[in-house]
Amino acid sequence: MAVEIEITADHAGQRLDRLVKAMAPHVGFGAQQKWFRTGQVRLNGKRVKGAERVDVGDLLRLPPQAQRQDGNNGEGGSSNGQREAAAPDPGLVQQLQDCTILDEGQILAFDKPSGLAVQGGSKTTRHVDGALPAFTNDIGEVPRLVHRLDRDTSGVLLVGRGRETAAFLTKAFASRDARKTYVALVTDWPEGEDAGVISAPLIKARQGGEERVMVDFDHEDAQSAETLFRVERRAANGLVLLSMEPRTGRTHQLRVHAAHFGGTIVGDGKYGRRLPAGWSAPKRLYLHAASLELPHPDGSIIRLSAPLPSAFEDALNA
Repeated sequence: MAVEIEITADHAGQRLDRLVKAMAPHVGFGAQQKWFRTGQVRLNGKRVKGAERVDVGDLLRLPPQAQRQDGNNGEGGSSNGQREAAAPDPGLVQQLQDCTILDEGQILAFDKPSGLAVQGGSKTTRHVDGALPAFTNDIGEVPRLVHRLDRDTSGVLLVGRGRETAAFLTKAFASRDARKTYVALVTDWPEGEDAGVISAPLIKARQGGEERVMVDFDHEDAQSAETLFRVERRAANGLVLLSMEPRTGRTHQLRVHAAHFGGTIVGDGKYGRRLPAGWSAPKRLYLHAASLELPHPDGSIIRLSAPLPSAFEDALNA
């Protein structure tokens, strides 16, 4: 029997091929691609490609092989092949409690530290999503992710308690009703470029065995991307403190746009240069989600901010 899954806020915005991979990790890549080619993967009853992105309320249908079958000894799993969720790591729960910046009714927000993943993966077992059940409220509403930050990006991370709140917030991000401001520490920023707009379409491609995002003005599949920027401070050591506001939410948008404009976000070894030898400030990616503003389900406005990490000042003053 086919497997049918209703998309929740936890998965909204994800590429379909990646979601299928996460839901059926026991099925090889080639077999999953065949599912798409032969129409065995359906979204809202229609044939789709792997690049399609899902939204809250979508109905995903997968072939029966997507459901893992347990061994004949009957041990080690439930009837649908899913393991029971492990209890949240107490140390991680305490870390998130210490960096909570808002815990009010349906809204919960953290100042996520750099180096902590938001979601799990094949090699990631310690992540924010795994600790969220510990923040369930008195009426049993579990917090749900409504947007994401890269592992190495610090700053404001918002989650919503309960399905309806999470769905509302997820749509606010998807419809660009959320205003996000980041602060980045960059090198080689052009002189005289103190404020402006970077408008450069982005596309994902495999390069050197890894997936990368690149600027491409010619490819028909490239997605439009726009970033506002303003120089906040130029340090004597050549570093520039830059505020960046993405008007679109593309993967690695700020990192790629900074590199396209001639600069490099400090610590970004993927799109720029790794930290130089003898670097005296903390070793990290110097990108921080400083503030977030978006509608609240009750009609008001949510305004959140996370202070600039001390590592940024250490680097500027080095």
